[in-house]
Amino acid sequence: MVVVSETIDGDLPSSVSAVQGRAEDHLVEMVGWADLVVAATNDPAQNENIAREAKRQGKWCNRADGVSTLLIPSVVERERYKVAVSTEGRSPGMSRYLRQVLDEHLDHKYDLMVSLQEELREAAKRAVPSQKEREQRLWQVLDDRRVWDLLESDPQEARRIALEMVVR
Repeated sequence: MVVVSETIDGDLPSSVSAVQGRAEDHLVEMVGWADLVVAATNDPAQNENIAREAKRQGKWCNRADGVSTLLIPSVVERERYKVAVSTEGRSPGMSRYLRQVLDEHLDHKYDLMVSLQEELREAAKRAVPSQKEREQRLWQVLDDRRVWDLLESDPQEARRIALEMVVR
């Protein structure tokens, strides 16, 4: 990663190179060798110039202040799944806020359900020939409050009920 800035305050991680100077003096060259471009200056006109050059060179670009061809979402990561949130540059603060809300509410039972659904899906493939029917049965498990309630307190009972629903 390379950062281009007129001033560089503080130390950058060793994986980041710094070019001190005006971005527009290095724009064509820097976009040319980049795989992904991030336009994150405090000047919307400069971000537009960077995005325009990225588009001209056929590069993916994330604009910190606007609609982008590359989204960098806020992510909630758990053991068995990830949830990404983006406001497409309209409100980075709202993306962070939504990530925090999700982080507080997505507890361990969702990891347990992902594991259960993975097992159920394999069982359904063996027992139910119709893809549409498999999908409906797996969805029934997701809609069943009993299964959700038992996931943490009695996972074997949750599994038994769910298997019965899927491979009946």
